[in-house]
Amino acid sequence: MFNLPNFITLIRLLLIPMVIINLLEGRLRLALFFFVIAGLSDALDGFLARALHQKTLLGAVLDPIADKLLLNSVYLLGAYLDLLPEWLAVIVISRDVLILIGFGLLLWHTRRLEVKPTLLSKFTTASQILTVVATLWGSPEKVLAFCFYFTAGITIISGLHYLWLGVKMFEGQKA
Repeated sequence: MFNLPNFITLIRLLLIPMVIINLLEGRLRLALFFFVIAGLSDALDGFLARALHQKTLLGAVLDPIADKLLLNSVYLLGAYLDLLPEWLAVIVISRDVLILIGFGLLLWHTRRLEVKPTLLSKFTTASQILTVVATLWGSPEKVLAFCFYFTAGITIISGLHYLWLGVKMFEGQKA
């Protein structure tokens, strides 16, 4: 079902090229502007879906796709443009690839799977977003170093947590 929260998610998907184009053109503040709007739209669509009782399967699938596309494209391009450390981009993108592979395996094995981000995952996404904001804002080196290492740590922990949850779900289906 298509509704207002899903429409807002589609707008977030359309903002991704605006962020990328402005990063490529070296307009970091304008890229930051579109990135923040995209981030706020993520909070807004989730709030509206709950408040208006308009949670849908389409939204449950589109929302994380929009998040992953936005963050992974910014981390990948940020590393390419020397705005973000390459090792951090590898960690962020590897976690998402791990989650995607695990999701695919569980879906293939069980034929049924509920899409539900964990609280740790939401915290990880928030950390990744704040790291991008701090980077594009031009924060001092010490602040950026803290953001980079903190985000790397929480992203690794979240990836391991999803791996653990996936193994538990897989074993539960076999029993």
